[in-house]
Amino acid sequence: MDSGIEKLFFKPIAALAIIGIFLWFVIKIFAWFERNFNKPSFFPYAKKTQFFSFEERRFYDALVEAVGPEFMVFSKCRVTDLLDVDMQKHFRAFNRIKLLQVDFVVVRKGNGEVACTIELDDEFSDRFDKESLFMDEAFAAAGLPLIRFEVQPVYSILEIQKALVLSL
Repeated sequence: MDSGIEKLFFKPIAALAIIGIFLWFVIKIFAWFERNFNKPSFFPYAKKTQFFSFEERRFYDALVEAVGPEFMVFSKCRVTDLLDVDMQKHFRAFNRIKLLQVDFVVVRKGNGEVACTIELDDEFSDRFDKESLFMDEAFAAAGLPLIRFEVQPVYSILEIQKALVLSL
């Protein structure tokens, strides 16, 4: 008698298991087709039309002229590429900088040493907000100059050179 009750219960469970496995395979097949034949839904990326904003481009041109041929200028660099943090001991400190970036980095051509970093502050950025103050303190602690310039309609090459000489 027990075998009859067991058969009664196990047949529906077995049928549900088979249906579940079949549905899982169907879903996997549809996902594969979606991934391989409908790329835009998985890769919703498009090329930006400009790398620099208008203000960044104006400053970049002036900065390249100001630093001369012995330096290279890089833009939009991650702070983690500029400052080292021992992640074993200071994981929280690393987390504070992992998403931050600076606008420009000036590097000596001869040895590749980072000479200074530059932030371009526009009218919307608050020089004394929490993130800006943190960046100033972090770069000062690391011994890497962080120079801030305000967005201007025209940049003076001499003013940029003066700020660079004072920081180096």
